[in-house]
Amino acid sequence: MAWMDYVAIRELSARQLERWKLPDPGVLPLHGNADFAWIRAASTVAARCHAIAAALALQQGAPAARIRRALLDNDLERWLATDELRYLRHAEQELTLAAEERRQLAADIAWSEEALWALLWSLALVDGMAPDELCARESFYDRLAPGLDPANGRTDVALRPLAEIAAMLDLYYCLHWHARNAQYHGHIWDPQIAPGAVLERRRALEWLFQDVAWEDVDLGV
Repeated sequence: MAWMDYVAIRELSARQLERWKLPDPGVLPLHGNADFAWIRAASTVAARCHAIAAALALQQGAPAARIRRALLDNDLERWLATDELRYLRHAEQELTLAAEERRQLAADIAWSEEALWALLWSLALVDGMAPDELCARESFYDRLAPGLDPANGRTDVALRPLAEIAAMLDLYYCLHWHARNAQYHGHIWDPQIAPGAVLERRRALEWLFQDVAWEDVDLGV
């Protein structure tokens, strides 16, 4: 792994936070080499993208049978998060969810579009990830899967340079810390930044470096 200057990375995050009048999170620990000692292969990141896109399509009304077939045909079921699989099984009438749980799962899956954007950013398939902008409203998954079909998924994808991903992760780590302080302690926060987007984008970036299931990603601050 190439050496990275974690102090410089944090200083860059602090300068970016100034745009939204958020102070330097001086008490927040810096990242270190151990945080980036393991990284996922680009092919597994692409597989997770396909799985998120399938869950989003289901949440937006696609027939469960069509989603199941796409997952089976492309060996993608194993890349679904636990709650995404439960939502699919409910749609297939193999599992019954209470109305409130179903609504919450649907809301969570809707927010995962921001995680998909972050993973596609890590694969250099989208250009930016400004905290005060939600992901593009037009279709962007087709940049990985032309025709929105995972069978057509690109196999030439590669992750951005580690230093670039590490810097973006540090920014979202700091933003998540600020969001939590705003939520629980009334600290300053910019209403143009959606906390849900911050959470899902950070989850996606952290997942790149944690050999755990999606729902087990450590999001401590």
